[in-house]
Amino acid sequence: MRERGVATGLTLLFRAAGGLVQLALLVTSASNALAEVRVVATNPTLADLTRQVGGEHVRVESLMRGPENPHNVIPKPSLVMKVRKADLFVHLGLDAEPWVPNLLRSARRERLLPGGEGNVDASRGIGLLEIPARAEVTRAMGDIHVYGNTHYVLDPLNGITIGRTIAEALSRVDPGNASLFDERVQELERALRALTEELVRRMDPLSGTRVVTYHRTWPYFLKRFALEKLAEVEPKPGIAPGPRHITRVAKDMEENDVGLVIVETFSDLNTAQRLAELVGGRAVVLAQEVNALPDVETYGELFEHNVEALLAAQRELSGSPTKPSTTEMAR
Repeated sequence: MRERGVATGLTLLFRAAGGLVQLALLVTSASNALAEVRVVATNPTLADLTRQVGGEHVRVESLMRGPENPHNVIPKPSLVMKVRKADLFVHLGLDAEPWVPNLLRSARRERLLPGGEGNVDASRGIGLLEIPARAEVTRAMGDIHVYGNTHYVLDPLNGITIGRTIAEALSRVDPGNASLFDERVQELERALRALTEELVRRMDPLSGTRVVTYHRTWPYFLKRFALEKLAEVEPKPGIAPGPRHITRVAKDMEENDVGLVIVETFSDLNTAQRLAELVGGRAVVLAQEVNALPDVETYGELFEHNVEALLAAQRELSGSPTKPSTTEMAR
């Protein structure tokens, strides 16, 4: 009887110990899950992708509003203060944002510096376009990006790669919610693949259409949606066009029956419109960022807006009267 009593006591003791272990595991898991990960992103596009991956477990701020040129942001003290409070800093990487190094130095957060746990380079894993030969890069070429074109967010499938990079970073600082971040990035991938398939289908009537772009913002978008670039309004990236260059581009447009001029929100719409008018064409403002235009509040809406804007402009061109020649316009 005494041995049975000892055995029963040991059983109860082990059960109690097991309960304590389970409780400890629960406490550990809860302590590993942060209430909120504080994230600062350089632009609204990266901020939106972070929200989609992190859900209610992240608090995200964007340093940019959306319409402005991402290359020319001034790192004001108010931006420095936002970065100082961040657990993660999400940026475009490469040489896309030349103002970022000074911003991070001013913030004095070692974990947010390149190579730090909190520094999230969204360009990681992206197949870059327009990579120049290093030996050929000079200032005479204009604002050339030495690592390749930095506007990679404008291919919706690149959003999947960016989402995965963000999910990995969130899991590093908030391991307790890692499985949730993984589920949400998989949902993002399914949504972006479905959206891309639908938009490519809708853009099929424009497949192979040549367009003029203002700045060198659109190679990823053009490639994804099977458009071709005839020329750029800028004679060199970041250089304002003069009358002679505008006349030359208008002549090329006439000779090649091109009527669409794509312009981003930070470029000169008046110049784009004047060029389009010379050939009876249309200048189309597209969103290069989330929040660049009033009805573009999410990453998906960016592509939906841009595709519909191009299709609408092409429909207008198809129904427009015969376009005048540049000689007639000059009379």
